[in-house]
Amino acid sequence: MPILIKPFEQVDVKNPTGPKKWSIIQVSTGQVDENQVAQDIAEETTLNPAEAMMALRQLRKVVLRHLLAGETVSLGGWGSFRVTLSTQSVQTRAEVNAVNVKTVNIRFKPAAEFKADLQKATFAWVDKLAGVAQDNAATTPGGQEDEDDSGQGTFG
Repeated sequence: MPILIKPFEQVDVKNPTGPKKWSIIQVSTGQVDENQVAQDIAEETTLNPAEAMMALRQLRKVVLRHLLAGETVSLGGWGSFRVTLSTQSVQTRAEVNAVNVKTVNIRFKPAAEFKADLQKATFAWVDKLAGVAQDNAATTPGGQEDEDDSGQGTFG
């Protein structure tokens, strides 16, 4: 299934008073919850949906435990998770303490294999699929013509 995209006009942050520029944004088609992921895993494995759900919940619990212990969690071909902090700066070293930590965040760094797999994405223009004419509906994001005129294209 292709990733849905559409043209998007935005202010140039380098020149806010200048002409707006056009870019492409991804259009979300919805959100998949933990139950759906468990169901999908069950369909791909010998696990039943309840077992898949239990495995997902345990994965979350285990990853959280390691992150809270200050460890980076690497999940093979997925990538790694680590904790980052948003902090408040102070004037002197003596003022630095845990109160300066405003939020604890999580950062995901995809593995090279995972990133490479993402580059295989295909795209479809939302306006084209909806039957709305647009000037660039028959081109891929890379500017190449779509031979089948379906509005779909591949990245790169």
